[in-house]
Amino acid sequence: MLYTDLIFGHFRSLKEALKGLVNRNIIITTHFSGVTGQLIKVKDDYAVLRETGDSLVYIPIRSIELVTLVEEEEI
Repeated sequence: MLYTDLIFGHFRSLKEALKGLVNRNIIITTHFSGVTGQLIKVKDDYAVLRETGDSLVYIPIRSIELVTLVEEEEI
């Protein structure tokens, strides 16, 4: 039970941290790949990034391993 509580606690804190980055340019890294774009929405279990070219990418919050803030000049 403790392990489950730790996972859910991490999930909630990551979601709250992401909400503070809405409209910012970030890189989200999962075990599959990294996605760079503007964070436009954070829902209960996924985040939405707008990539260059206006493509939308939906990323399950549980699959996020790392979030990196990107300086405007880097894009």
